[in-house]
Amino acid sequence: MEVTVLFLVIASVMAIGFVGNYFFKKTKVPDILFLLILGVVLGPVLGIFRRDMFLRISPYISALALLMILFDAGLKLKMKEVLEEVHRGILLSALGFVFSASAVGIVSYYTLGTCIATSFLLGSIVGGVSSAIVIPVVSGLEEFGKGPRLTLDIESVITDPLCIIVALFIMDMMVGGASGAEVFTTEGLARVVSIFSVSIVVGIVSGIVWLMILRHLRREEYSYMLTLAFLFFVYAGTHILGGHGAVAAFVVGLVIGNPRSIEKLLDFEDEYPGLEKRSKDIQSYISLFVKTFFFVILGIIITFDNPMLFAYGGILVLIILATRSLAVKIISTGSDFSIAEKGIMTFMSPRGLAAAVLASAPAIEYGIPGTEIFPEIVFSVILGTSIVTTIGVVYVEKGMKATEEVLEENLIDK
Repeated sequence: MEVTVLFLVIASVMAIGFVGNYFFKKTKVPDILFLLILGVVLGPVLGIFRRDMFLRISPYISALALLMILFDAGLKLKMKEVLEEVHRGILLSALGFVFSASAVGIVSYYTLGTCIATSFLLGSIVGGVSSAIVIPVVSGLEEFGKGPRLTLDIESVITDPLCIIVALFIMDMMVGGASGAEVFTTEGLARVVSIFSVSIVVGIVSGIVWLMILRHLRREEYSYMLTLAFLFFVYAGTHILGGHGAVAAFVVGLVIGNPRSIEKLLDFEDEYPGLEKRSKDIQSYISLFVKTFFFVILGIIITFDNPMLFAYGGILVLIILATRSLAVKIISTGSDFSIAEKGIMTFMSPRGLAAAVLASAPAIEYGIPGTEIFPEIVFSVILGTSIVTTIGVVYVEKGMKATEEVLEENLIDK
């Protein structure tokens, strides 16, 4: 392909990424729908890009996306707020993930004919909601209480890394020789504890060291570039030591994103500011850039050879919605959430970047047999849950406004 054409395509993708994000803020229609459709048009429909070209670079893009996702999640997660103020957010993230991942795993085991480990791997990949969709949508809802809004925000931030960590755990066990139910044995658990222990220790130590260094770099113009370089060093070093670089990056983000908590925990006398606002802004730009290209690439590498896989993905969307309803019902027991707020919480179940990143990893990066069908299934789940979220929220929101108008008319009549 000529350089001119390539640059035009890159410019188009970046522009559509911006337009999609802008349209998302205005209409609540997730921007990933535009990106996925663009990828399908550029790949399977028009044939501008060949699928095999992106399959070769997919592992590298997936690794980069994982790194950025978990680092972002760590930066945004405020543990004090989560643990002290929003117990329902933690409970919803746990129940929502366990219910949906288990239901998808069980159904996949009996319908797809895959082993238990492979089935539950698929369940864990689509087990968590997307913070990139949930947080902006919820913040734009006018008639939505602080309690349910904060609950959804916390859930989405927690489940992004949760589904990635659980999926990585299962894939590591399978690559290590475990199959079927062996993945969930005591020996398998001991191995994963070892892997994640290394990752957490490296992440904590690295995060504290970098928090100290950032204190002296706060006035440097390009300090974020050094932070990004350090993050890549941490990723590579953790893998060399036998851990997971993406998980270590999450812990680094958690430490840097909670400087006040670290100061109190380690009894520091000096003040450690962490990342400056401009650095966080740059991080947001890079995340948008990575997200834009990743979803476009996902659309490019999708094949439509087996339409039944997309139909199966539609079935999983209904299963996810049903388990979501159960989880919301449990966590809202004893609360003052309205029926409309519970409805929005139920429909707020979109799958996004984390699921997309993990979709091709089992087959392409880990070489796990039987997972070649995951991208098509996950693609349809992301598409389906995004549509359900959009329609459901609009429907409930209109119902809320109509109820308010009726109440106002009754008050006027009286």
